Amino acid sequence: MLSLPSVPTRRFWRLSEHQEVKPKPAMPAKPCRWRALHLALPLMVFLCGASPVGNAVVPGTDANVVTAIDVSDSIGRYEEWLQQTGLVRALVHPDFLRAATAGPRRRIGFAVFTWSSDGKFDLLVPWTVIGSAEDAARVSQALASVTLIDRTHYGGGDMEQDRDADPAAWHDRLTDMSEAIAFASLLLASSPHATERAVMNICANGTDNFEGRTESSRDAALAQGFTINGLVLGQDAELAQYFRSSVIGGPGAFAMDISDAKDAGEFMTRKLVRDLLASAPADAPRFRIE
Repeated sequence: MLSLPSVPTRRFWRLSEHQEVKPKPAMPAKPCRWRALHLALPLMVFLCGASPVGNAVVPGTDANVVTAIDVSDSIGRYEEWLQQTGLVRALVHPDFLRAATAGPRRRIGFAVFTWSSDGKFDLLVPWTVIGSAEDAARVSQALASVTLIDRTHYGGGDMEQDRDADPAAWHDRLTDMSEAIAFASLLLASSPHATERAVMNICANGTDNFEGRTESSRDAALAQGFTINGLVLGQDAELAQYFRSSVIGGPGAFAMDISDAKDAGEFMTRKLVRDLLASAPADAPRFRIE
């Protein structure tokens, strides 16, 4: 049985218990679609995570984990498959289930969304609890059934040609990692499940090429006590360095790279298990790249 080391107590409560939520630093201005989503998300998360019994207590978790899947234009079918298949397989892997149920509450909060730029998000898995093999299988099946990228209109094409044909659509398909981190932070702050550990898992195959404010979003997330880990799609030393310097942060933060499809499930399992591990020792390096 995999056990989780103890971590300093730090709680993130649902918005209905606003007195427990730490003040969030102001986020940079976003397009109208992002601002509207920013206002609507707390209600959406509450409704998705609400119990059918009005006065029921929403269970706490040992960790809340948000995975952000990159669906920007540079994501090809292979990288799309790596992300989706890796998650689908990892969620039903025995090692992941042991890690998810090893803490004192024996459950974690879990959410997944896709991102690109200009406020384009798709909440594939609203906040849900994974505390059993049945829970994990349910989430895995849900992820397996979705289409991440509709390639009849979006992604995988000739960016220069698409930009000339439809500049607005091309603008929507950039890599706004800053916005992805900000949205993941909002999800973590809006979770209905109280926890001592809140982690976001940012997947990407390139650097931020939209607004270039990744560090400011990262710093705002760290100020709220969140941990940011990274999944580098491919084996690119410069991109790994970018993740180390501009993306990841928090106790025990790390980034890993994936490029081999046949190992996608095993790799993502190791990634999620490590996401669930508690804070690194005080004398450990703040950032690590594997």
